[in-house]
Amino acid sequence: MLFITGATGTVGSRVVHYLKSKDVNFKALTRTPEKLMNDQSDHMTIVTGDIKDCSAWSDSLRGVETLFLILLDDAEEILQAARAKGVRNIVFLSSASINRSDAAYNENAMKHKKVEEQIQAYGFQYVFIRAEAFMHNTIYWRDLFRYNKGTIRLPALEAKLASVHEEDIAGVISVVVTDFDRFSGQVLTLTGANILSQRNILTEISKQLGQSLELEEQTIADFRSYMSKYIAEEYITLRVQDWEYTLKHKLAVTDTVLTILGREPYTFREWIAEHLGDFQ
Repeated sequence: MLFITGATGTVGSRVVHYLKSKDVNFKALTRTPEKLMNDQSDHMTIVTGDIKDCSAWSDSLRGVETLFLILLDDAEEILQAARAKGVRNIVFLSSASINRSDAAYNENAMKHKKVEEQIQAYGFQYVFIRAEAFMHNTIYWRDLFRYNKGTIRLPALEAKLASVHEEDIAGVISVVVTDFDRFSGQVLTLTGANILSQRNILTEISKQLGQSLELEEQTIADFRSYMSKYIAEEYITLRVQDWEYTLKHKLAVTDTVLTILGREPYTFREWIAEHLGDFQ
């Protein structure tokens, strides 16, 4: 039996879709069970609950062999419950930021590394899936395209991304959770098909929209001041840390998606085409 947390999230919903097509029994945890009602199958059991309050649903972990876990600030409670209920294996969606030379003071890397270490300390068999930035993160640029007046301002236009399509992440997770022994103990780093600058990505969105836009470099200070009205400071800092790192260091692509799924990763161009309506 498998247990999928974040079952209606960006990645989790796709994992659920994959698992439904396989002859495998699984439980799906979500705060919004109505989003799964149309996807009901004999193989899926919906568990209603918040991942941060596992005391309310931890009994559902009984009979589960493999748990797919998304990030928690502190996974202690859920790991204690999982061990008590007999869970043996954990597949954790981690972050490729752990692989970088600034990992010791990168907030994103530190959060994910803490959970990896907690999983190991509890003695679970594990697979850590360290994904580069989700292509879906680009959605936060949509208002730049919706309301621009011919110019888009953004810092660090030459900062690089090796972003990976959420469909590829979900595909790899689905293979790993259903064939856990094959991957047990491995750390899998996922990237997209290529490395692109923010300028490259903005230009491609503009091209697909049929807009002629000027790109203007914004200062980090101006970005912080503006974005602080809309998102928490920690998320602004994460973006700035990523930009500063890639302006000084080279990124690399991996063949993990190709090796596990037997096809090339989806490209950013394909992702943009799928989500073009969000930017119009």
